[in-house]
Amino acid sequence: MGKTLEEQQLLKQELEQAEQHIEVGAQYRHYKAAHKIYKVLHLAFQEEDNELSVIYQAEYDERLIFIRPVLSWLEDVEWEGETVPRFSRLES
Repeated sequence: MGKTLEEQQLLKQELEQAEQHIEVGAQYRHYKAAHKIYKVLHLAFQEEDNELSVIYQAEYDERLIFIRPVLSWLEDVEWEGETVPRFSRLES
């Protein structure tokens, strides 16, 4: 069964908020490996629970495509004694 108009509007608001922090088409670097660059392909909702996720593609090796929840994408992590963003946007 489809989403009500109110549910759709709430999802759209959540998407717009995420778009303020994650740019579709931009390249990002993962904190563990500076040479591993990823391109954000899209933001999408998991159909079963409406969890907003990032769809992104590796810009190296086999160019695999991955999905990660937005909350995980945006979180800070501990790395080598510092708190750093999990993904950092590269300037174009």
